[in-house]
Amino acid sequence: MSLFKKIIFIVAVSLFAWIIARSGPALIWSQVVSLNWRILAVIFAYLVIYFFDTMGWRLSFRRGVKLPGLWRFFLVRQAGEALNYTTPSAYIGGEPVKAILLNRRYGVDMVDGLASVVIAKTTLFLSKIAFLLIGVVLALKFLRLESVVAAGILWTFIGVLGLFVVFLLLQRKGLFMVGLRFARRFKLSGTFEDKQDRIEEIDRTIGDFYLKERLRFCGSFAFHLLGWAAGAIEVYIILYFLGVPVDWVKAFVIEVFMKTANSAFFFVPAAIGVQEGAGYAALAALGIGGEMGVALSIIKRIRELSWAGFGLFIYWMPPKQETKR
Repeated sequence: MSLFKKIIFIVAVSLFAWIIARSGPALIWSQVVSLNWRILAVIFAYLVIYFFDTMGWRLSFRRGVKLPGLWRFFLVRQAGEALNYTTPSAYIGGEPVKAILLNRRYGVDMVDGLASVVIAKTTLFLSKIAFLLIGVVLALKFLRLESVVAAGILWTFIGVLGLFVVFLLLQRKGLFMVGLRFARRFKLSGTFEDKQDRIEEIDRTIGDFYLKERLRFCGSFAFHLLGWAAGAIEVYIILYFLGVPVDWVKAFVIEVFMKTANSAFFFVPAAIGVQEGAGYAALAALGIGGEMGVALSIIKRIRELSWAGFGLFIYWMPPKQETKR
């Protein structure tokens, strides 16, 4: 682990500890344990969101590519997402792993696999912009204009939009070839020099998808947007279980702000401290109470860790027979 990553991790853990101490560990613990068996409902309810996101990725493949069934496809995605969540890789470290697992376990060509994760990230990015824009409108309508929630969502929306434009420009230039040229500049391209034809093929596959598969692109975008929006269901359910019922608009704004904070601090592994701080700020701004926001964040983290553990298990326990192409 580099020095920068160590510093980020230490700062994040310190922030997490400070927020817990400030909010009252005993109070938060009592709120979390009050869920009892209902924590299982929170964990498994997230399957709805995973379904939307899995379909969003599935539609990022060009027509004619033979893919495994939806359950096995979900397992591959979950393995990659677990690595995204647990490693300080800006939520992209698990993306090539998805393509590798599809190739090794189900014979999906690496060109199609790698092209699909880039396309899926594009539609995910675009849907997040739409999600944040809706959040900005709702936050400005239902919160004070000077609220940290509204301001945070607005500035992160601008930042995400800028990153999306850069991401599109890189794809127009050939994302993977740009990466190869960058590696050559620092004399790191030795492993990839003999694969230039395949790298160029990946870039062509991505470009062809945008030109010829517009309906699938729109479908991928729609499923990812549904996935973002469905996160409000989790917030609604958790707060209901905690005895703090909110309306759907507030649940949506809370989810938008928490996702906004995670996006703004994407370099923090598992958003340690970031998620808890966002929960505190959002619920305090809404007049519900910052301590309840921390409890909400902790319960969401329990769900995240449960599914991340499941994903890592899938990653480390491959099928007995693997195929590679």
